[in-house]
Amino acid sequence: MVSSRVSSVRRFRVYLLSLVLGLCLLPSSWSQVSTTGKITGVVTDRSGGDIPNATVKVKSPALMSNRSVLTQGDGGYLFDLLPSGTYEVTITAKGFRELHETGVVITAGFTATVNAELQLGEITQAVFVQGQPVVDLQNVQTSTTFDQTLLQDIPSGRDPWSTVEQVPGSTSSTFDVAGNNSYQQSIMQVHGSTPAEQIYSLNGLDLNWPGLNGGYTQFYSNHDSFDEFQVVADNAPASVPIGGIYMNMVTKSGSNQLHGQATLYYLTAGVQAGDKFPTYQGQPAKSGSPFDMTRDTTASLGGPTLRDRWWLFGSYRRYDLRQRILSVTDQAGNPVVDVNHQSNTDLRSDWQINSKNKFSFIWLYNEQNRFFRRDTKYAFVTQDASWRQIQHSYILQGLWTSQITNNFLLDFRVGWSKLLFPLRYQPGVTSSALNLQDVAANAETGAAPNQFENPAWVLKWSAGGSWYKGDLYGSHNFQFGFKWGKSYNAYIYRVNQGINVIFNSGSDHQPFTVPSQVLAYNTPTTQKNYFRDTSFYVQDAWTLKHRLTLNLGLRYDNFYTYYPAQKSDLTETFPQLFPITTYPASGHLVDWNTVSPRIGLAFDVTGKGDSVVRFSYGRYYLMQGTGLAETVNPVGLFGKYYAWNDSNGDRIPQQNEWLPQGAKTDPVNAFGGSSTHINSNMSRPYSDQLSAGYEKQIWRNLRVGATYYYRTKKNLFGLENTAVQPSDYVPVSGFTNPLTNQPLTLYSFQPSDPAKYGAFNFVVTNIPQLDDNAYHGVEFTTVKRLSHRWQVLGGFTIQRQKGVFSRGYSDQAYSDNFTDPNLDINRKNNYLNLDATYVFKVDSTYQLPWRFSSSVNFQHYTGFPLQPTETFAVLDGERTPKPVNESVILQPAGVLRLPSVNMLNLRFSRDFVRDRWHLIPAVDFFNTTNAQTVIGKVSTFGSLYLSPFSTVNPFVTRFGLRLAF
Repeated sequence: MVSSRVSSVRRFRVYLLSLVLGLCLLPSSWSQVSTTGKITGVVTDRSGGDIPNATVKVKSPALMSNRSVLTQGDGGYLFDLLPSGTYEVTITAKGFRELHETGVVITAGFTATVNAELQLGEITQAVFVQGQPVVDLQNVQTSTTFDQTLLQDIPSGRDPWSTVEQVPGSTSSTFDVAGNNSYQQSIMQVHGSTPAEQIYSLNGLDLNWPGLNGGYTQFYSNHDSFDEFQVVADNAPASVPIGGIYMNMVTKSGSNQLHGQATLYYLTAGVQAGDKFPTYQGQPAKSGSPFDMTRDTTASLGGPTLRDRWWLFGSYRRYDLRQRILSVTDQAGNPVVDVNHQSNTDLRSDWQINSKNKFSFIWLYNEQNRFFRRDTKYAFVTQDASWRQIQHSYILQGLWTSQITNNFLLDFRVGWSKLLFPLRYQPGVTSSALNLQDVAANAETGAAPNQFENPAWVLKWSAGGSWYKGDLYGSHNFQFGFKWGKSYNAYIYRVNQGINVIFNSGSDHQPFTVPSQVLAYNTPTTQKNYFRDTSFYVQDAWTLKHRLTLNLGLRYDNFYTYYPAQKSDLTETFPQLFPITTYPASGHLVDWNTVSPRIGLAFDVTGKGDSVVRFSYGRYYLMQGTGLAETVNPVGLFGKYYAWNDSNGDRIPQQNEWLPQGAKTDPVNAFGGSSTHINSNMSRPYSDQLSAGYEKQIWRNLRVGATYYYRTKKNLFGLENTAVQPSDYVPVSGFTNPLTNQPLTLYSFQPSDPAKYGAFNFVVTNIPQLDDNAYHGVEFTTVKRLSHRWQVLGGFTIQRQKGVFSRGYSDQAYSDNFTDPNLDINRKNNYLNLDATYVFKVDSTYQLPWRFSSSVNFQHYTGFPLQPTETFAVLDGERTPKPVNESVILQPAGVLRLPSVNMLNLRFSRDFVRDRWHLIPAVDFFNTTNAQTVIGKVSTFGSLYLSPFSTVNPFVTRFGLRLAF
């Protein structure tokens, strides 16, 4: 008994020492989500006794060389860093029959538990069993993996956003029909996440665009180059920085057998249903963006250069798309045409240096051209006010995996991503053309608001390790990691004549007839911004008694952002408004050091490996890009709004009408540059998440689950104008809320100190009232891999996300000011973001007789919340009173909602097979019910209030042909 206690104490000390050692090894470890999977288990005899030192081998076409380990003292074993594929597990031990378990499917992030009970006998008396573990008994993360069947056989838009749309519980700012939104990335969320919780990871290394909050991509990918597309949502381990939508896109590789694919997808307006316009005030409202044509062609080839040693893979895609924008017409009254083009070249080389070391090199190139890109701040943008985008970007990656011992592996990755993103004036738009905006009509014309270039790059590298140790109060899979990154983002602006012209025509006037303000810019200008991020993490998957796994993780992150020494341009249009100045480097605008715990529990309920209960808690700090530096960079885009008195009535602002010479003229508002600062003591925003769920295998490889999710965000930030106080605003009556016909109290700026007029000192800081937010959701899921002729991925989510509304802080069109009480009206009790009460999704494929096949992609969403606003002209109290435009929320978001959306897409195909060659013609029917549901309405009160400007695209047929071998 004493001996047993001493042994237990010693083992516990060894465990603590191992944990400390893992923490100490952090500088040589990894910090990325897994692109691989695991096979683990316990080998026992028929009496249940553990069998140590049994030899366990795995082989698969996905492996260049087979791998083997010995079971440890408790009979446990682990294979980590296994590429996605189908595996055979072979187990041998002296005095027992050899066991072969085949058909073990591994996907990115999945841990397959293969327990083995050996029978007495000779090794030559082999036993073969078919095993396909479908329930992950160790991980607690919520993830959805799209394998080749889901990627290729489900009718969708063939881009990351239409793929994520199929994830249970996810919502998107767009509703895709046959790829009609694939040229412009969408805002996505799941279980209450936001764009600052959204990562586009390629081969396990996040290489997002560094601008704004860092939650967007600068690379448009090739759908057919993916081997798998994994989406990690909630309960992510410590290796994942965020708790939202982590897209892990794994590129294909070569293999020992030559393989390839060529595809063609095509549709025209001739196979599209006619437009069904919604009515507004008794008249049809032209809305939507139906197709003229799409053509999507790809070709790929992979194979061995040296068998078992060197594999190559290459792919090329060309994608052309033309649409008609029905809500915007040319002078002849015809809808304008939106023309888009995308091409991709992808190359990968995998080299097995020896049996323990593998090196991969990946080069990805993308050209993304949008010839008539429109300003998303307005619903109605004419062609001359659109931008011309000719964009180039590329990614270079190096991956190295090393097996130090059977149970200790290292993983190293480096990535470089480069972008040049331009938005230029349309050909034919002269330098004298002005940008005209009408806030009441929600329209823009004349010229684009600016000409813009965005050069950006991201450099990241990581190193990591995985170490398995059994027979130590259970078995442990230690993982520990390090990542370092530096990112650069620059903006170059030019504005025709240095101004935009703003109208506020209201309900009784035609658009662009009632002058309001002039927005003057400090252009031409160039700003440069940087940030650096470093992270460490340690994680232990600790399995006790072969049934209970504790996921214990801790993550450290450092983030700081800055801008270098810069000088304003000597050729500024308005140097009297924006003095030409040399600015020193900023130093660290924020320097955040944060620690986040990740705790999870997974319990094998029956001990049979067919059901699991999961609990988890995690803290996830929101992503940051160069957005904070952009907001306060004094050489960035800086603007001042001036009241415009159109004295000659020509609706063209002469300078003496908004900036009279010799007169004191204060701006009515301003943004950017030296008028905005950062509270260097503010805290980094974070999200706390809780979940509890149950998953059960109910038949063969069909599993169902139910999970409750909770999420809240804290330390969110916004803008305060510290040059004034809320008490400087005086209540003003005489206004009416047009939705309720009730009196509406607004606030006029009337400070006791005249020096406060025109005073702006915006500070980005934490806003305590924004801590009032919460997401609650219950989700039911059904998942079955393709077998016995069918597969399914389904989910039904009931959810609610409510709290205090924020307009954001970095874009002048949506900037908030928590000092202005007009902007606090109806700020509370809003349904936030892309809240949809009910979300229901089904992906399914069924293989019919005679090699015919059918697939379905159905999605239902409760309509997203609308937030009605109106812009009121409120006189301030200056000696010469002038109107100040105040955008006021008339009703919290969610009182009104858009209609619910139902999307049904179908595919029928046939596989013509000869030896290894597969020729698969397919026909896809998108939006089969032709439900052209309204998905966008003007929410600004005025002549066009609640007029539809966007609808789901009509029913369309797409033809496809795929050759695979």
